[in-house]
Amino acid sequence: MLQSKFFNFRQDVYRSARTIEGGYLSFLPLDHHYRIGNNLEAICIELDACVLLEIKGVSDPAGVRVDPVTDELSFWQLYQFMNSTQLYLPHSLPLSDNRCISFSSATSKIPLLLNEGKQWLVLIGYKTETIADLLKEFPMLASLVYEIESFQTNAYWEPDISINHSLRDAWNRISRPEYLPFRGKSELFLDVCRLLEEYCRQLDRQADQNERSRLGLYHKALAYINDNLLDSVNKEMVVKGLGVNARTLERAFEGRPFKIAEYIQRMKLNHSRDLLYEGDLTVDQIANLLAYPNRKYFSREFKKYFFQTPSSFQKEMEVYRKGNDEEE
Repeated sequence: MLQSKFFNFRQDVYRSARTIEGGYLSFLPLDHHYRIGNNLEAICIELDACVLLEIKGVSDPAGVRVDPVTDELSFWQLYQFMNSTQLYLPHSLPLSDNRCISFSSATSKIPLLLNEGKQWLVLIGYKTETIADLLKEFPMLASLVYEIESFQTNAYWEPDISINHSLRDAWNRISRPEYLPFRGKSELFLDVCRLLEEYCRQLDRQADQNERSRLGLYHKALAYINDNLLDSVNKEMVVKGLGVNARTLERAFEGRPFKIAEYIQRMKLNHSRDLLYEGDLTVDQIANLLAYPNRKYFSREFKKYFFQTPSSFQKEMEVYRKGNDEEE
C-alpha cells in the first residue's frame, strides 16, 4: 500500500538522531536532518528566498509519496540523482535518474512518488513572495512560473533536462567541508543562485535545440497536410503519418500564425476556391471531395472565410470566365 508522507520542514517530529552522510547538504548541522521513512532520510533548510530538501536512502517496496508543496512555495526544481520518481501534474510524469525538471503549481499539494529502491533527489522550492525578483535576474524561468499547462490543475512544467557535468559541478560547489553559523545561509544561497545560472544556460541551449526541432516538424506537418489534402486529413492523421505524439505536434504549431486544425481548414477552403474557379465540379462534389460532412456545413465554413457562399463565388467565376472568352 502506498505510504503518504507530507514533509513539513517547520515541524520537529521528524528529527533524526544522526547526520545523513553522502548528500550534497550533509554538511548542515544535525538539526536540519530528518527521518521520513524506515530507511529514508532527509536534509532540509529554509533560506530567505527558497527551501532546499534533499532525500536520500531506500524507499519502501510500495514506494513512498512525499507532498512537499506548501502555500508559501509556488515554483520548484527537482533534481533526480538516483533511481526514479513520478510527479503528478495532474497525470504521472516519470523522471529517471540524472535528470531534472522545473514545475510550478497553485495547488496545495503535488504528490511525488519515490519508486522502490535506493533514492537520492533534491527539491528546491522558491517562495512566492520572491518570484518577481527571481524573474528579473532569471527571465528564462518566466514561462515556468506563469504559464498554465492545464486550467484544471493550475500547474505548469517543462520537459526534463539532463544533469550534465556543469550542473554536477554547481552541486559540488554547494557541498562544503563545514557550515559557518553566521554566514552559512548567505553562502549557500549564493551557491543556489550559481546553480540557477547554470540551469538557465542548459535550459536555453535545450530551448534552441527544441525550437529547431519544432520548426522542422512544423514544416514537415505543413507538407504532409498539403500532400494529403484530399484524403480527409486531420490532426490524428498527421500525428500517425509523422510518427509523433499529439502534444509534440501541437507544440510545433505554438507561436505560428495558425494552429494545426485551423491550418488544415484554411488549406481545404483555399483548395475548394480553386476548384470552384475551375468550374469542373459542383458545390456538392467539392464538399464531398474535401470530406466535409455535407454541403450546408461546407457553405457555412466557406462563407465564414471568404464572406460569400461557394455558389455565389462559383457564379462570379462563371461570369468572369465568360467575359474573358468573349474578349478573346
